[in-house]
Amino acid sequence: MENDSAELELRLAAIEQRLRVLEGTRPGVPIAGLDEQTAELDSKIISSAPTHIGKVLLIFGGAFLLRAITEEQIVPTAIGITIGTVYAVFWLFMALRTGRSPVRRLNALLFGASSVFLALPLFVEATTRFELLSGREGIVALTLFCALSIWVAVKANLKSLCWVVTAGSIATALVVLNTSHSAVETSIFLILLGLGSLWAVYRQDWQGVQWLGAFGANAGIVVLAVLSASDRWSVEVLTPFFMSTVLLAAYVGSFAVRTHLQGRDVGIFETVQGLLVIGISFLTAVIALYVGRDILADAGAMSLILCACAYAMAFTPKTRAARGRNFFFYSTMGLILVVAGSALVVSPGKAAAAWSLMALGMAWFSGRYGRVALSLQCTFLLLAAGFASGILTTGIDALMGDVSSAWPALVPWHVVIALTTVACLFIPVAQRSDRWGVLAGLPQLIVLALSVWEVGGLLVVFFAPLFTGAGGEQTNLANLAALRTAVLAASSVTLAVSSRYKRWPEARWLVYPVLILVGFKLLLEDFPNGEPVTLFVAFALVGGALILVSKLLNRDSIPGPA
Repeated sequence: MENDSAELELRLAAIEQRLRVLEGTRPGVPIAGLDEQTAELDSKIISSAPTHIGKVLLIFGGAFLLRAITEEQIVPTAIGITIGTVYAVFWLFMALRTGRSPVRRLNALLFGASSVFLALPLFVEATTRFELLSGREGIVALTLFCALSIWVAVKANLKSLCWVVTAGSIATALVVLNTSHSAVETSIFLILLGLGSLWAVYRQDWQGVQWLGAFGANAGIVVLAVLSASDRWSVEVLTPFFMSTVLLAAYVGSFAVRTHLQGRDVGIFETVQGLLVIGISFLTAVIALYVGRDILADAGAMSLILCACAYAMAFTPKTRAARGRNFFFYSTMGLILVVAGSALVVSPGKAAAAWSLMALGMAWFSGRYGRVALSLQCTFLLLAAGFASGILTTGIDALMGDVSSAWPALVPWHVVIALTTVACLFIPVAQRSDRWGVLAGLPQLIVLALSVWEVGGLLVVFFAPLFTGAGGEQTNLANLAALRTAVLAASSVTLAVSSRYKRWPEARWLVYPVLILVGFKLLLEDFPNGEPVTLFVAFALVGGALILVSKLLNRDSIPGPA
């Protein structure tokens, strides 16, 4: 008892010394004899290693004695397995009891680890060799023991025991899966194990073990999805999708409790695991589609429901006012889910129109709450709408494409998306932030570029058939080149004028890139295809644009109103 008290006092003294160093108080005042006592304690631990090894050997010796009694049929197999399980749980109880003493933490870890290494093979043999338990019953027994072990690890603050339990349980579950074909039960267990390791980390502020638990949970769903496509396994093809939905809801719900009830910030794990479970959910939907079950609409509806939940968590007063990582995490998750979900539910054209309308709302919220992240989401939605609707491809073909192929048609959805993109420029958004710095204006810069791209392309698409015969039997390439040059030159002047206003200062960064593009276009298209009249028009337009742009950008007068 005296030795234990001395060791405890030494531990407390070491902790006090470390706290003083961290707090910056009395940095140069060492605790008398601390180095010597610490060295003495380390040597005592080393010298006691044979004792610890002896305890472990005695524990396993007792286990082999029970095994011998069972194999010799001194007691029935069922009773022997039961006694072995009780024996393993007893040492788990000893780990809990000794773990309450800081100086006996090593003993607690050895008792707990011995219990795990005794119990897990026992469950495997009870399910496979002795056939006392079915696959489902073996998974239930494993679940109960694993839950008890993690509880002991948390109560006794034994992080290493939690690692051992998690790793051993994943391996044991996979062995039981291979021998009993209990795929669904194994997947459920791995999800519970992942959540258990996550909450153990949240409770004790550990690091690392939640990654291992999440790996097991994710792997369980992926394996289940792969097995559902095999004829040798009786797994319903819809089961992996529903299980992945449970996995996604369970982890997102855990993150929500962590951030909104406990007031903690999300970290790298929450970000990575959130993206992974979303990807796994869509993977299971694709595999179900591959084997003949179309559940993309169900996956889309699920995504939209979770999207609403994510945005609701992002816009709670506490999260919104904190201006931290939680808002960015939940709003970004909501953005990913709404884009993926709506793309699965409706046609690309309708989805693109919906995204462009959502972009208007994001622009308004960005200005309302001063969030650059929402301005970035507005830009992302406009980009997604442009790609999905095909207006960006139409713009490229109209402004620079080869007319030998079919001339792009003027699609009503394209007009709606282009007008929405321009409308987003007239909604005040957050353009200044200490956190974002100079990058705060990047979203608005991209929206300006999209506006030039889309509106310019649609103007050429509309006027080219009237003035150049594009889309007919014979296209006047000289007139088409001049029309394209006129649109691009007008775009550069429009950008220069826009940069004079407080709302679009980023427009000045696009002026000269557009003019450089016009210069290359003169060399590559206007000269080879032009005529004297069209070349005169092209040079006049480009020269006039250069003069106007130079004056507008170099004028020292105060910028106009927003």
